[in-house]
Amino acid sequence: MKNSLFFSFGLLLALGSCINGEQTFNTDYTHLLSGGNSKVWMLNGGRTNGQKNMNQAKWGELLFVFDIEGNFILGSFADLHRGSYSKGRFVYNEKQKSLKIYLKDAYWVFKLAAIQEDGLLLEKVKGSFAADWLQLVPLPIPA
Repeated sequence: MKNSLFFSFGLLLALGSCINGEQTFNTDYTHLLSGGNSKVWMLNGGRTNGQKNMNQAKWGELLFVFDIEGNFILGSFADLHRGSYSKGRFVYNEKQKSLKIYLKDAYWVFKLAAIQEDGLLLEKVKGSFAADWLQLVPLPIPA
């Protein structure tokens, strides 16, 4: 009698967990920046504090690749092809909305200013060799 009760309870528990096959995810850097695996973002535009409008970047001119492990790659398509891209790490703090990027020759801290319909708007807090504002969009398919 006891064995059948435990078996029934175990079967009920197993079936209950299989009813809804949808996975739920927490919102964190894994899914915002890397999409749960790895994601390629493209620089769509940038501006310094003295400018009014964003300077438009060419398609694929500068790519930001974030992966689920916290690895980061920066470069153009040509850089990726030649293997001459910059490689480093990134850390995204969800509560502070800060993105830290560590490269061999650079260190940047960005504040996530806005999550827009078509991408992200980053404000530079620390670092050099980067515009004060960057707009990143998921790499679109070329027209």
